[in-house]
Amino acid sequence: MENLYENKSWYAIPNIEAKSGKSTHIHIYDEIGVHGVTAKSFLEDLKDLKGKDITVHINSAGGDVFQGQAIYSALKSYTGKVTVKIEGLAASMATIIALAGDRIEMTANSLFMIHSPMSNVFGNKSQMRRQINALEKVESTMLNVYSKRTKMSDDKINLMMETETWLSADEALELGFVDEIIGAVKVVAKYDMTGFTNKSAEDILTTFNVNEQKTETKMNEETMKNWFTEIKNLIIGKAEEAENAAQEPAVETEAKTPEVDVDDLKAQLSAMTEERDALSQKLSTQKEKSNESKEDFKTQFETMAQRIAKLEATPSVTLAENEPSVKTDKPQQKDEWGDFARSILK
Repeated sequence: MENLYENKSWYAIPNIEAKSGKSTHIHIYDEIGVHGVTAKSFLEDLKDLKGKDITVHINSAGGDVFQGQAIYSALKSYTGKVTVKIEGLAASMATIIALAGDRIEMTANSLFMIHSPMSNVFGNKSQMRRQINALEKVESTMLNVYSKRTKMSDDKINLMMETETWLSADEALELGFVDEIIGAVKVVAKYDMTGFTNKSAEDILTTFNVNEQKTETKMNEETMKNWFTEIKNLIIGKAEEAENAAQEPAVETEAKTPEVDVDDLKAQLSAMTEERDALSQKLSTQKEKSNESKEDFKTQFETMAQRIAKLEATPSVTLAENEPSVKTDKPQQKDEWGDFARSILK
């Protein structure tokens, strides 16, 4: 079968500029290394420039990891000045090549995307493990390039790569990926982006600090119910949109949008409903335990009050030590014979 890409190159070095003047331009306006043209050809053409200052124009969705690494190394060791201009898109390995520049410029309407390297492999578990190990080593080399350029921590960059982070020109400048933002250009190249997450324009934001923005909050029962209700309505709405779209006649478009799995959405809704019910039950149990504790405390308090009242009602029978004793005079018996004797003596 004939190779349709045999004569197609993903880069171009205009002959006129390459042969004359003190500087030249290199255009990387396609996916790197997918058209039968290897990095070896690029490196040979770069060598022929013999140290002239070069401007590398990039509008690429990335491509082969190892060819991209080879190009990055060649540009970093190039004797002439390397200026990079991102004009539309620098994604995946194209960002690594872009960071080889001594100066990096980015048009205002361009995008910058980094992510973890991807691969496909067929084989047994041993082959799968070897592929995972290879991907981790490649990811480490990419992370090293990003950290040296931006001075960000490895943890932040690793999170950005894992979550496939899309940056606007302003965000790329703020994080240190580029040196300057220049005027917008008309973007004409189109790529198959189905291999990426394909976030919407609103979603193309910096995501590396999401975890830092999260704070622990205590959710009462009413707030929890409202939260689950909002999510439930959102999922149901998406499911209904998908069902309505399935009933409408198909319309041919330039790019196919991924289909929404209604069953998957319903399964998510069911799982979230079960989680809500479990949390609600937990809250009820905690309330019951709290009420039991209150009743127990009330009973103890009443018992103590009764004991105090009983002690207050007991009369005191203790006498003071110095209190004089009360003496009562006994009545004297009448001495009739004595009285008679005394009367005679008189």
